[in-house]
Amino acid sequence: MERKDFIEKVGMSGAALLVMGCLGSCSKSGSSSSGGTTNTNPVDFTINITTAPYNVLQNAGGFYVDSATNVIIAKTSAGALIAVSSLCTHQAVTIEFQNTNNRFYCSGHGSTFSTAGAVTNGPATTALKAYKTALSGSLLRVYE
Repeated sequence: MERKDFIEKVGMSGAALLVMGCLGSCSKSGSSSSGGTTNTNPVDFTINITTAPYNVLQNAGGFYVDSATNVIIAKTSAGALIAVSSLCTHQAVTIEFQNTNNRFYCSGHGSTFSTAGAVTNGPATTALKAYKTALSGSLLRVYE
């Protein structure tokens, strides 16, 4: 192999590695301004609220956090099934539902959100993403 051929092959290999590295960093994982991961795939799933672990949704105040989709589903004291993003918009801490106060609560720093996802107490300043729900018998669909 001549010197020219060697330099050309090394240069092409280096360029290929550089391009692959750039493509790898341009993924669609997305992140929010708070540094937490956001879900870029549309949310659309169905659960049976009569089977565990979803059966907690049969009782007022019951809630379930779906870690695969970052969605929290709760049953309000009025009997409505609601769903919002389960990650606080301040620091991506997983939130919980407080039935006695009819709100979502972040134990990481005390932010609270209405059942529609609006901020009611900071330090969070951005609302939680709300999802639609549709109950048909015992099947609950959560979707965008």
